[in-house]
Amino acid sequence: MSKTSNRFAIDALCVADDALDVVGFGREQSIWLSALMVAIRLDAEHNKGRRVADLATLGQHLASDCANYLDTQASDLRRELDAQEVAK
Repeated sequence: MSKTSNRFAIDALCVADDALDVVGFGREQSIWLSALMVAIRLDAEHNKGRRVADLATLGQHLASDCANYLDTQASDLRRELDAQEVAK
């Protein structure tokens, strides 16, 4: 393997590793949002929905934060891949 292609392979592995981290973050956020939906359901069933508005606001914040983070990470990963394509 030439030095250039070896460097490209290493760079590609770094992008793939970063992408896996982002997917892991998305999965973790999904688990948190699922738990929050359970809390909302239980509050509605057993607490007459006294905390539903607060829980829904938290869910909105978590979902928005996650979407913004994932958008930023996707842009960064795309930029890294595009830079590697130019470097070939």
